[in-house]
Amino acid sequence: MSEDGGRTGSNGRVIGGRYRLVERIGSGGMGTVWRALDELVDREVAVKQPRLPGDPEDAAHQRAANRLYREARAAARVDHPAAVSIHDVVVEEDGLPWIVMELVRGESLHEVLKRGPVEAPEAARIGIEVLGALRAAHTVGIVHRDVKPANVLLGPHRRVVLTDFGIAHIQGEESLTVSGEFVGSLEFIAPERMSGRGAGPASDLWSLGVLLYAAVEGWSPFRRTTLESTLAAILAAEPPEPKQAGPLGSLIVRLLVKDPGQRPDADEVGAALEAVVKGWPVPEPSGAAAASGPQDASALREFSEDAGTVRLTGESAAEPRSDAVPTPETEPDGAEPAPEPAAANSATTSTPNAKPPRRSRLLRPVPVAVLGVLLVAGTWFTAASFRVDNSGEAKEMNPTYNSAPAAPATTPAPGGWTEHRERDMGAVLHLPAEYKEAARQGSATDQPRLVVYDIGLVQVRLTQWDKSPRPLLDQAQEAHETWDSYNHDASTQSTRTTFKGYDAVLSDTTYDMAESPSRVMQLIIVTGDDRMYELRVDMPKGTPTEKKGTAVFKGARDRLEIE
Repeated sequence: MSEDGGRTGSNGRVIGGRYRLVERIGSGGMGTVWRALDELVDREVAVKQPRLPGDPEDAAHQRAANRLYREARAAARVDHPAAVSIHDVVVEEDGLPWIVMELVRGESLHEVLKRGPVEAPEAARIGIEVLGALRAAHTVGIVHRDVKPANVLLGPHRRVVLTDFGIAHIQGEESLTVSGEFVGSLEFIAPERMSGRGAGPASDLWSLGVLLYAAVEGWSPFRRTTLESTLAAILAAEPPEPKQAGPLGSLIVRLLVKDPGQRPDADEVGAALEAVVKGWPVPEPSGAAAASGPQDASALREFSEDAGTVRLTGESAAEPRSDAVPTPETEPDGAEPAPEPAAANSATTSTPNAKPPRRSRLLRPVPVAVLGVLLVAGTWFTAASFRVDNSGEAKEMNPTYNSAPAAPATTPAPGGWTEHRERDMGAVLHLPAEYKEAARQGSATDQPRLVVYDIGLVQVRLTQWDKSPRPLLDQAQEAHETWDSYNHDASTQSTRTTFKGYDAVLSDTTYDMAESPSRVMQLIIVTGDDRMYELRVDMPKGTPTEKKGTAVFKGARDRLEIE
């Protein structure tokens, strides 16, 4: 939001001869949402101003315009109190559709969850309303495809409204999604969509299951700190067992089964949610769902460079503030101080309650053929697993899939820290005892080597190159550019220093502040024989967990041994 509270730019403009824009109340990838006055009937409404990429003659621009038309047409066909009402669509001189909808005063479920999770009966109540809107949509052949807390508004009189049908798929119409383009918030997207099988009603029910999990636990079970690791989690990881779901637990577990044919249908979901709200026994699962169990977790090393789960604060789209409608904004949280360098040298530079069945947290193999389909479906990958050449073509960088490596030697150490002797890296990493290995990749011929340890919200990784790929500050700058690519808001402080006689750089970065506020602390070291090491800790920004993350970084940094 602009510094003057959104009262700039198009403020005062009249759309369609009757809708006067008053205040900008939200912004997201597909446009800006304004509070406006319908001067014909003297009623406040919400108006969504399109934001489209490229030149009006470009194919991408035209696809986005078509998608906006589809949003209005799809949402207008859904008749349910929990579905946002569309009043009008106005096409301005530039040919773009401005969508006029009801103004829902309240806050999003996303905003509510930033203050903490909700009780299971309240989550079930919200779930019943969202399910009602979805069933109404499915009845007229519409799959929402973007069910998430930021698109669930909680209005007066305990009203629940599902918004933003902007990427809804109208069954029977040609899909607008093409290679290189994928719509939806990644961590809430069902695995069958990721594997190119398209979206159906069961896909929305998967997303509802993720939403219910986030509501009762306070964090999304598949969100990771990079896009490619989020993808791997959706395809291959079983979510951690919900610990605060109470009677909702078994339903959530069944909704998150990978095979859409094994998930409960809408009638069964509705019956279970109603039972939780009213305090009745939850009906037992029927049919194939009752027989589903943990999935085989053998033979996978996660292909991505990341495995840590982060909290819900932030999704692939921003959340509304009060009196908002779809596509919102967040406010940045406070910060911890930057890490204290071990030996600071010169300049500092800134660059921009029935317990559910227990399920395995391990990962399943992701077939390489599936990854190829994902590329065609337009899923995003960062440079860790794929690179993009000058022609824009994504090229696979040979991820490995094999049995998990033998665990490195670990030794308890005084003060509750455990020694992890990484012999292949020539290093010894010390971490609090609760940290467990989550991912490992690389070898002498597949550089860099890296190992990841996490406890969910805080992730620690150690990376090692036999020969440094670039100078220290250039390495720090490249890392900054990676973070900045998320939402173009990264801020990095890099400080030259020394570490036990070696040249080093300390970097402290915050990024993605409008969507998923995150912080990364790094120590990059170059040894006398030109090996490079990077100690890195990822954490959510602006939460008590951030303090834990900074303490882990400082403790691991001070205890790190380079052999």
